Amino acid sequence: MNQIKTLLLTEYQKRKSSYWWPVWIIAGLIGLSLIAVLVAVIIDSPNIVVYGGIDEGAMGLRIGMYGVMFSFAIIFLAFMGLGAQTSLNREKQLGSDLFFRCQPASVWKVTGVKYFMHVYASSILLLGVGLIFALLLSIVSAFYVDGFYLGQALYGAFLGWLNYLKLVLVFGSLCYFLSAVFKNNALLKGAAVLGILEGLFAIIEVIFRHTITLPDVFVTLGKMVGNMGLDDIDTVNMSMVMGDYRILFGLLFAAGCFVGGTLIYKYRAKDV
Repeated sequence: MNQIKTLLLTEYQKRKSSYWWPVWIIAGLIGLSLIAVLVAVIIDSPNIVVYGGIDEGAMGLRIGMYGVMFSFAIIFLAFMGLGAQTSLNREKQLGSDLFFRCQPASVWKVTGVKYFMHVYASSILLLGVGLIFALLLSIVSAFYVDGFYLGQALYGAFLGWLNYLKLVLVFGSLCYFLSAVFKNNALLKGAAVLGILEGLFAIIEVIFRHTITLPDVFVTLGKMVGNMGLDDIDTVNMSMVMGDYRILFGLLFAAGCFVGGTLIYKYRAKDV
């Protein structure tokens, strides 16, 4: 247990700034918004609406918070992808791979910690940001609407957070796997390979006069995320977000990426 704790702290210390950058960016955007609101209040112009209101009360606050979390998730997802693409090749880039491989810990334990920290750890910060913003939005609604709907705001934030977990489950795991395949620019090179693969599938379909149908690579990856609730956001709920069987394929895909990435990482130890 102490060994895992040490590995977790080591990974956090090596990439501490990358975890917190999304938080600072969101905090900055919120700060600018609050300044804009303050200016609007001071000016008190009839052409400036400080708060548009939530027509449907508690349900509207849930939907609003869900949308806000989706926006936050995009920022976190970008930084997660940049970090995950170096999960298993960072030490090799820095020339310290031999040192880290000689640590008294099994390969699976090391890669498991890297996988968790680089793919899922940012979700903890995202959840914290969501909870704080849900509280702020609830306080605003208490003044400008007809109630303090903290429960619904938290529910919307939680649903948005679950969507982020589904996204990183598929795309974060893919970035992790690509980090074992490519030494540098794993995300860019991996996207290029997938694009070439999709092009080959299209050529094969043309050769066979479309008598066969091959999968669309990027669409297939997107489908494994499952329903994001964006088409029916007015009625978003837990069953809509988590009740899609395609998430099971996402779990299998993530497990395959982790195992495959670890085996490649272990095999490349022979090159050190």
